[in-house]
Amino acid sequence: MTDAATLLDRAADIVAELGPVDRPDADSLVVRVGPTRASIRVLTLADGLDVLALTQMVAMDLPNTPSLRDDVEACAAQLSFGSLRRSDRAGVTTDVLQYYTFPAGQLDDVPLLTVLHIVLAAGVDAAERLVGPASAT
Repeated sequence: MTDAATLLDRAADIVAELGPVDRPDADSLVVRVGPTRASIRVLTLADGLDVLALTQMVAMDLPNTPSLRDDVEACAAQLSFGSLRRSDRAGVTTDVLQYYTFPAGQLDDVPLLTVLHIVLAAGVDAAERLVGPASAT
């Protein structure tokens, strides 16, 4: 098994503490945390440098208004890690996604869980602010 595959297996076991995990293919996993879903992939940038690339669907099909733009910018300013963006700045509706990529190959389980929890919880907080606590993506 490659280092990347081992890291993805570890990530799947770890994020299962945060929500249900699916393995749609050998290269990624999807975790549901609150009303959000996140895809996690491992990328090998160089020998010994594996990174986790996380894309979290925070909200879907929101009216693409100046108010939403301002709310997304306000939520993004509160993030400790990652970036929050609208998928379509000009369309009538848009999705809101959080992105974060970080070197993870050398992290032990507890620090890896901590980083993933901080990032995914921030996405849940943004979803609740943008569309309310009872909504689901």
